[in-house]
Amino acid sequence: MKKLKKASSPSNVLRYLWWSATATLVLTSILSWWLLSGSWQAWNSARDDVLQFDNFYLVLQVSNDLASERAFSNELVLSPQASKAKTWQALQESRQITDSDLQKVPANLLSQALLTATVEQLKRSRLSVNFYQDRVLQDPVEAQRAINAMVEATEFYHEALFQHTSEFLLLEPFALGPILRAQALGELRDATGRLGSQLLLPLATRTPIPLHNDEALSRGMERINVLWWLLRTQGDEAGYLPGFQKQLENTRQQFEEQGVRLIKTLHAESGNGEAYSVDAESFAMRYHASLSSFDDLLNTYLTGVKKHYVHAQQKALLHLVMVIAILILLCLLTSGLIYYIRTRVLQPILRLNQIATGIIAGDHQDALMDESSAEEVQELFSSLGTLGTKLREQTHLSKKLQRQSEEDPLTHLFNRRAFDALAGNLLLKVSQATPAWLIMIDVDRFKSINDTWGHPTGDKVLVALAATLKKFSRPGDVIARLGGEEFAVMFLAPGHEDVMGYTSRIQNEIRRLRFAGLKGEAFSITASFGVTSGWQRELGDMLAEADAALYEAKNSGRDKICGLPTSHA
Repeated sequence: MKKLKKASSPSNVLRYLWWSATATLVLTSILSWWLLSGSWQAWNSARDDVLQFDNFYLVLQVSNDLASERAFSNELVLSPQASKAKTWQALQESRQITDSDLQKVPANLLSQALLTATVEQLKRSRLSVNFYQDRVLQDPVEAQRAINAMVEATEFYHEALFQHTSEFLLLEPFALGPILRAQALGELRDATGRLGSQLLLPLATRTPIPLHNDEALSRGMERINVLWWLLRTQGDEAGYLPGFQKQLENTRQQFEEQGVRLIKTLHAESGNGEAYSVDAESFAMRYHASLSSFDDLLNTYLTGVKKHYVHAQQKALLHLVMVIAILILLCLLTSGLIYYIRTRVLQPILRLNQIATGIIAGDHQDALMDESSAEEVQELFSSLGTLGTKLREQTHLSKKLQRQSEEDPLTHLFNRRAFDALAGNLLLKVSQATPAWLIMIDVDRFKSINDTWGHPTGDKVLVALAATLKKFSRPGDVIARLGGEEFAVMFLAPGHEDVMGYTSRIQNEIRRLRFAGLKGEAFSITASFGVTSGWQRELGDMLAEADAALYEAKNSGRDKICGLPTSHA
């Protein structure tokens, strides 16, 4: 006869229950931290985008203020005595706006020393203009110095500032497009202002337009046309700025009908040796009026994009709060389930064990199980199944969001954020015998591909290049699209001979790629390579060195490999 296994005592069962409860709470805490960290990073990234765009807004606003002040300064230099007081008042108001906005630029972008230097340069430039507060133009050379002084002040501000604004490029890829288009709007405002300044002195002195001014007019118009074309190509912001494109066209139409037409008329009169139909003051005022809508255009764009980023930040914050609430609810639900098991399931089971033990011992008891206990146990299993489903869905969602945050949507390679993390981990494994190698690859003349055959064809080129890099990749290699047409590969290798062969195979494979244009015309591509290696190095230093080698490859004729101990094409 088999021995009956000794039943667990109630104390042992309770001990097992509490151990299980503790393990469950620990695992729930770990899961909570994992989910919270992802949501926190998403919200923190959205908040950083808002802060960085605010900084860029302030920077660009000062540049725009300087352009407006330059226009009023030109009017003061060229205005007759009768309108000096009115022009001076307008210039003073413009200067107050410039000074106020200049003080708002953050110290991390423009230090106190650079701010002081910028203000001093602006003061010197303004002194040249102040000379004409109550004097009319007599010496064209002196007037040109005053006009150029404000241009120099603007250039000094840009040089001082953009030494410390590389962090604008650290925005997420989807945020970089609006930043570049906003910069194009600022450059457009500056370019249109400089265009008109080429005619001021010829008009004031009633002399033909000099050759260098004529050439500057041609270059300025080409630059303006390029900027107009660039601004026509919008990204996602077209969805949340529906009226911007129409406002852009209206601004362009106003500028071309008033400003460009006036310049062309005066240019033709100069070329034909005719007398100018307007004087310098009238031209400055009319041309300035043709630029009046540029400020509204820039403010509309910047305000709209900022609202979008703020909305994205609020959405990320809402997601973070919801995740926290769900996790708290899960913890409470887990605790409640444990209590429910103890009171409605475990205790009836222990009672049943006591009855069974009593029957085996010959102590027949009349106590019966609660008839609802079996149903409660079934409800408990159902609740646990639902809880497990919810946890799996949360885990799946978290993995999906993490994968999306690390992957370039077009090429399905790693994006810049994932590359920095994975390449940094790879650098921890290097040794002097097996250093890390970094290859940066950039498609040659990619812009002309987009311009000739359109962005969809350009996307096909990028996808094909990504497939080529995957084809030649090895386990452990880190391949990423850093942005635009630029790719990077990092791996470990003992010697440069292997790297040379590996890079050459990729180069030859790229040369063999064939594509078809919009009308079926065939074309091929080439790429330039920048290579660097090392151990016990920072990733940023390797990226900078590889980028310099890539720049060398571009400048030496493209379709080159630079940076290897023995460079070859």
